[in-house]
Amino acid sequence: MMNKDVKGILALVVVTALSFGVIFGTGKLTKDGGEATGENTGTVQAELDVSGAENIEKAVQMDDGSYVVSVKAAGYGGDIHMDVTFDESGKVINSLAVTEQSETENLGAKIAEEEFLSQFSGIEAPVYLPGMTLETGEEQTESEEPQADPLDGAVYADGTYEAKADAPDDNGFTEQVTMTVENGKITQMNWDSISEDGTKKSDLAKNGEYVMTEDGPNWAEQSQALTDAVIENQSLGFLTMDEQTKTDAVAGVSISVGSFEQLARQCMEEAAGISQALTLTDGTYEAKADAPDDNGFTEQVTMTVENGKITQMNWDSISEDGTKKSDLAKNGEYVMTEDGPNWAEQSQALTDAVIEHQSLDFLTMDEQTKTDAVAGVSISVGSFADLAQQCIRQAGGETAVANTEGSADTSGETTRNPGTEIDAVSGATISSTAVVTGINEAYEFLQSAK
Repeated sequence: MMNKDVKGILALVVVTALSFGVIFGTGKLTKDGGEATGENTGTVQAELDVSGAENIEKAVQMDDGSYVVSVKAAGYGGDIHMDVTFDESGKVINSLAVTEQSETENLGAKIAEEEFLSQFSGIEAPVYLPGMTLETGEEQTESEEPQADPLDGAVYADGTYEAKADAPDDNGFTEQVTMTVENGKITQMNWDSISEDGTKKSDLAKNGEYVMTEDGPNWAEQSQALTDAVIENQSLGFLTMDEQTKTDAVAGVSISVGSFEQLARQCMEEAAGISQALTLTDGTYEAKADAPDDNGFTEQVTMTVENGKITQMNWDSISEDGTKKSDLAKNGEYVMTEDGPNWAEQSQALTDAVIEHQSLDFLTMDEQTKTDAVAGVSISVGSFADLAQQCIRQAGGETAVANTEGSADTSGETTRNPGTEIDAVSGATISSTAVVTGINEAYEFLQSAK
């Protein structure tokens, strides 16, 4: 049997070791936690009242006069939480830390990496992405007022109209809206989601086979309430939505209504004789990624418009010495898989589809920015979509970067947004926009609170 004194000494040694372990672990956790969140090491001097500020979670003033605002914004995979540190003026950003996010790995999640975050240090808010227009109370003029909805006061032609989603969802259901107009009034409207074999989501909901929640209206009842509201209002002007495309404009409707709004709008615009196509100006347009990828290749899209139609489009990725990924793919030097179309062939199929549709509306993507909207295309297409959309917006007159004869601005003046332009994460516009939105909300909160 072990001597009591020896047992006591051993017990003391174990307790001492555990104590040091706890102290060390706690110290390390505190240190790591501070680095991960960009935590300010100063002392909080005052806490600001954030009640009524929807996305502002906390705001404090530090003993050195700076401010730290904790804010959230809706990203691609969920809410992105950030700590934005401003100087004593509340205008200059000292630092930005993303404290919580669930964006796509190796894509949107890059918003939490130093390469993206470092560009915010020392710049003046508000911030914006290339092509983004900021609206501030100080800068607004009559010409900057929000444009009226083209459906306001529209006259609808009698008939039956239908609009369908370009592709089925992950469960194989395709959304569609049908609308009937009689004597110039919307008299019937239906929103449903239908599988390839004809199964309707509304029927599944009524039969208890599609259950969203234990209580509350089922999907079919919510769909009915929404379409009834459109018939009552004879417009979509009442249908306000939040960033998750949820609405509180119709009692009992808790489902996302963004896709419904788009499809219903298509029906109503068709009935009103309103062209949905963007008017494109003839010329050649180009958009490039802000930075090369990890292999030193920079993506770019060029687009040609003739007689108001997209006639040519090219998507490629080019290295600093001019080497094109398309050429490497054709020569067998860039191989993604043993079989199936190579990168150049997939790029061609994608751009051909845009020319065929004359828009990007058909291009549905999953969380990895892959698409099944174009046969044979298995590569990520998020960055292509961003760059192609930039070209289309240029051609539609939203930005002036077209290479067209006689279109140069000889005034010598450059019109730009107030604040500071920053670069988005390539291929992750939604995530990057969420960060910008959060920062600007934090900035606006401080300006109103000071």
